[in-house]
Amino acid sequence: MIPTFTSSYIASENFDASTRFDSTKNTTALKEAISITNRHKRRDNSKAILAITNNYITCFACASLCKYIERKYTEVSLTWWTAYIFAILIIASRLRAFENLVHEASHNNLFLVARFHDRLEFLFAFPVFRVLKIYRTQHIDHHKYIGDPVLDADITRMMHYGLVSDKPLDARKFYWLVYGLPFTGWLHYEYIITTFAEFWTTPNSYPSKILYWFTVLAAVHFYDIWGAFFHYFVVPWILILPITRWWAEMSEHLGLNMTDHFGNSRTNDGFWQRLWIHPLNDGLHAAHHLNSQIPFHRLRDAHDDLMRNSVEYRSKNIISHGLRETFHQILTHPTIIRSK
Repeated sequence: MIPTFTSSYIASENFDASTRFDSTKNTTALKEAISITNRHKRRDNSKAILAITNNYITCFACASLCKYIERKYTEVSLTWWTAYIFAILIIASRLRAFENLVHEASHNNLFLVARFHDRLEFLFAFPVFRVLKIYRTQHIDHHKYIGDPVLDADITRMMHYGLVSDKPLDARKFYWLVYGLPFTGWLHYEYIITTFAEFWTTPNSYPSKILYWFTVLAAVHFYDIWGAFFHYFVVPWILILPITRWWAEMSEHLGLNMTDHFGNSRTNDGFWQRLWIHPLNDGLHAAHHLNSQIPFHRLRDAHDDLMRNSVEYRSKNIISHGLRETFHQILTHPTIIRSK
């Protein structure tokens, strides 16, 4: 017998869009939790630069290893294919890490000086075709109106795919959305006509984004490394990254009560989640949504501090130690959002 998806539903209470939640709900516990997280708000230029540099070095090292194996065996072999598959998976995880750095920059969490985030966006946003100003506007609305079916674009997207509904969703449909749809090419097409197109058509960040990609492609052409560019950037970027992003987006809030201060975001803390789906502590989403001013390199300490010292956080925090566990939680629990 195939289980059915526990019906997601919309909370019946009225919602004032000017505030995230009812200010009288869990006020004391929230103040205590915020006080705990405020200990971990320290930005660090060196850690931000190290994270950015690490992404570039890792991508270059993966490509170099594959080229070394190719030269050693003088032909494409099983050894090369094995190395290549691992390489593009790792590179895709670093591209996902670049996206997470854009997320951090939208909260001004990378550098001590706020204006550096926009001035240095070419280092971390342009490689994954993001414009920081556009992303920041959209993402801050997600935090401000979390769980609102109209104003929270993230939850609106999940509703569009039928993952948040007041009707039961058959498990077969759910598993199709999880394991089938990502491999049809639809998410890749959707990405091209939305995020990628927006990068080039928005007037923001001109002419720097043109100069950046002109320089990159000119260097590729000058050194005649179009094959390497295709294999070690285009393939992981367009084939793997959209799937990784889809699973990450699903994992953050589905199957949870998005009407409360606590428990509105999942903590995805398994090995593969930390390495691939949610790098740079992106999986510690519950702590992030309690206080978005905690930089990525302090989120682990903030999460541990909350687990020790906040009863409300500890009791309501939903933790997953693997991607399959996350999907099971989504399948068997309702997603509670705000009323329209």
